[in-house]
Amino acid sequence: MKRRLFEFTCPFCSKSYFLARDTYLIRDANSLEYQRLKDGSYFRHQCQTCKNVFDLEYPLIYRDPRQNLSIIRTQGEVNGLSGKAVLTRNTRQFLEAFSILDLQLDLKEVLKIKRAYEKECGRTTRVVDYDAKKGILWLDQSGSLIGVGYSKSES
Repeated sequence: MKRRLFEFTCPFCSKSYFLARDTYLIRDANSLEYQRLKDGSYFRHQCQTCKNVFDLEYPLIYRDPRQNLSIIRTQGEVNGLSGKAVLTRNTRQFLEAFSILDLQLDLKEVLKIKRAYEKECGRTTRVVDYDAKKGILWLDQSGSLIGVGYSKSES
């Protein structure tokens, strides 16, 4: 892990403050960081002034050596990484890519299914699991689990 000091401003009360945040994580399924990425709370922060919760936007590289994969949250260019790299422009995209790629699923295929389901039901979802035996992709929709048929293609 590498950390850097960032300045953030609360979008609710405009209070400005500095926080040290990780900028590079390597997959460790036993770490708190990994668990927070899995449950979607990694970028969340509660303002100490107004107590509102919001997502922090800052650069992060997440490296998964087992897949030779990096997921990158950035607004700029990235050089010098080996293997497959997925660039994301905001926190929502980063967490979406993480949840799908951590399950070792095809990002484009699953995003297509997820977005079609969201369009049909009119609400956002988050990919949380995949049952290969039953061919079910599990989506979280505001705390409710929804199963959608999906067969993982073999690479």
